[in-house]
Amino acid sequence: MAIRRVPLVLLACGSFNPITNQHMRLFELARDHMHSTGQYQVVGGIVSPVSDGYGKQGLVLAKHRIAMAKLALQSSNWVTVDEWESQQPDWTETVVTMRYHYGRILKEFKQNNGTHYDSNGNITPLSSPSPQLKLLCGADFLDTFKIPGLWRDDHVEELVGHFGLVCVSRGRLQPERAVHESDTLSSHRENIFLVREWVRNETSATEVRRALRRGLSVKYLIPDSVIEYIHQHNLYTEDSERRNEGAVLRPLIKQAHKPVKSLDDRVDTLPLPPSYHCLKSTHTSASPAAIMPADFSGKWILETSDKFEEYLKVLNIDFATRKIAISLSQTKVVTQDGEQFEFKTLSTFRNYELAFTVGVEFDEYTKGLDNRNIKSLVTWEGDKLVCTQKGEKTNRGWKHWIEGDKLYLELTCEDVVCLQVFKRKE
Repeated sequence: MAIRRVPLVLLACGSFNPITNQHMRLFELARDHMHSTGQYQVVGGIVSPVSDGYGKQGLVLAKHRIAMAKLALQSSNWVTVDEWESQQPDWTETVVTMRYHYGRILKEFKQNNGTHYDSNGNITPLSSPSPQLKLLCGADFLDTFKIPGLWRDDHVEELVGHFGLVCVSRGRLQPERAVHESDTLSSHRENIFLVREWVRNETSATEVRRALRRGLSVKYLIPDSVIEYIHQHNLYTEDSERRNEGAVLRPLIKQAHKPVKSLDDRVDTLPLPPSYHCLKSTHTSASPAAIMPADFSGKWILETSDKFEEYLKVLNIDFATRKIAISLSQTKVVTQDGEQFEFKTLSTFRNYELAFTVGVEFDEYTKGLDNRNIKSLVTWEGDKLVCTQKGEKTNRGWKHWIEGDKLYLELTCEDVVCLQVFKRKE
């Protein structure tokens, strides 16, 4: 007898500022994966843009984000745009949005299937399996559960226990680790579906907005119809990027009025917004009025390097390698998407890549440097990125900050402090 598949609807919440090809790609990947389980039949997808009340810097009006999403999804016969969340006067918790949509889906399902009674007049189960609703997200979303004060425990439990997640990973993110390290996620791991995107696509709405502000092409990153709409309505300019500048995100304000019993009482929110360094990290805290982070993105060329050889020496780098390293020109390529960073240090000798999320501890293998396994944590101190590295060497870490068109890197290990200065390449 053939197994009856469970009807499944996928819901994606977020700013969609603007919607990108990658946003839409997530739905296709998720549908293929859920069908491959043999348990589900994906019957619909919902894009639910956040309301204007969210307070995120650079967030254009919901009416524009809704219009762009509808244009982008004109070619889809199964993913639709829903306006309910965007029309709410206040920011809506993700779980609340899911309750609304599940209630609507269940009502429609019951109307279409009717009510069945047995010979005694008792209600019997419907002939078709009841539909389910799961949250569709990127792998970085799972890391938000680790941040103290960000999620309420009951909301996490309801989200992963009652509804479930379909999580698409990209790049070097490791969602399996996030599930393993959380007791709540681990206890509901059968309701968390991890999807691997093998065709790497790092398109981000943040980079799209930056390109638009600078008059650069975004063709093939977002649909042509969306590009045309943006130009028609003069969106994503220097002025629009200053919208909500200095404002505290609504989730922070909303949670501030709720009692916090422990570090595990978390405010429910969307995936980390670009200005979210004002939240408490694992080891540090900052007020909501903390300085907005600088824009580290771009290409940086090494100008000066003080005590670099001493730094390499204390890391037990051999003499020959030290001499080669200090003679090389270095280029840093930094990609910043909110609290997610990717640093590439390039030279003709060796390259080193590092990807991390601010406030989330990660395992780092310093391949090509001193080849050690260490535990690293990057946090904000004002507008500086500060990394502590725990391992064999004491007092190890680094700091990054920007002054004008210069990027400063302070490397420390034991009693050695090295200072490198990079200049932004236009």
